Amino acid sequence: MSEIDHNQAVKSITEALKGPVAEVFRTLVPGFGDFNGAMFYDSVINNPDMLHGCLLIFRKRRDAFSHLLVDTKGRLVNDDFVALRCGRTVHDIIAMIVRTHAKRHFKDALGGDPNDKTSKSGRLYNAMNEYLIHEWQVPLVAHYAPLPAHRMKELGPALLDLKTPAEVDALVASAGGVPVNGKAVPTLPPAAMGKEEPVLVETNSREYDFWWETLNDPQVRNTLGPLHDNDKRELVAAFCSISESSRNELLGGFSLSLFQGAVLLARCYQGLGRATFAQVFGKPGSPDVVKAFAGRLKTRNVSSRMDLNTLSRTVDANLTNMGRVDRAKMR
Repeated sequence: MSEIDHNQAVKSITEALKGPVAEVFRTLVPGFGDFNGAMFYDSVINNPDMLHGCLLIFRKRRDAFSHLLVDTKGRLVNDDFVALRCGRTVHDIIAMIVRTHAKRHFKDALGGDPNDKTSKSGRLYNAMNEYLIHEWQVPLVAHYAPLPAHRMKELGPALLDLKTPAEVDALVASAGGVPVNGKAVPTLPPAAMGKEEPVLVETNSREYDFWWETLNDPQVRNTLGPLHDNDKRELVAAFCSISESSRNELLGGFSLSLFQGAVLLARCYQGLGRATFAQVFGKPGSPDVVKAFAGRLKTRNVSSRMDLNTLSRTVDANLTNMGRVDRAKMR
């Protein structure tokens, strides 16, 4: 895609956010009644609480935006990974919004132009923009700001394992920075610390909750088919028990959303069975087999832009076609 195409898409999306999207929010939130398009956009994009709140409203009242969520033929799009009329997906647009918020905050907090890779804000933004893709990261942006750019480069996709301000603050402190609140609680996941060891119980509980919520998402349910509560409990337990190397290879390596990660891991679990899944993806697991499997997925163009149904079919096909060498390594 050319830079011109990219700039045109960004301009089109920004105009939509200031126009018809702002109009919907004015009908849903009385407090926005006096905000014109530009005022709405700037106020929300600059304020993490307002921005996060608006994204949550969008998730809960997606039906109110249905006239905007259509493809080039005017058909309603319910999947976050299917292109809209503008040529981008909901996933893409949310990532663009998160990055815009991050740019503005980094500029205020660090100084310089975040689009200039030689400036302080630009160095940090350039090191992490690839991983600024989820709405749950909005409340974390202020906590990312004190992170040294060199540490961010080392961290890479493991940034997506940090789900709370305390975890980000702990990373900042371990890198010699000063956290936003001036103190940090050392509850980093092993991937961030570069260690292969069990995650704290507190983190496991939190992880269990967000995997459970993800499996109950309508898009994920539609892709995986009917799941009883016992099935979901079994899947969530399996997801929480995978090794950090498996997590980094399969989730971080492709920058997948939680929805995509749930589909990928569920299909692996269903295709391999409990024992083999644990042997391959658990602790310590079989890193060579996981790496080879991830390599096959890459050749099939698996990425954060792939829709859930295609991802499901791709994972199924590559599990079925696993070579004898890999099967032998699993035993």
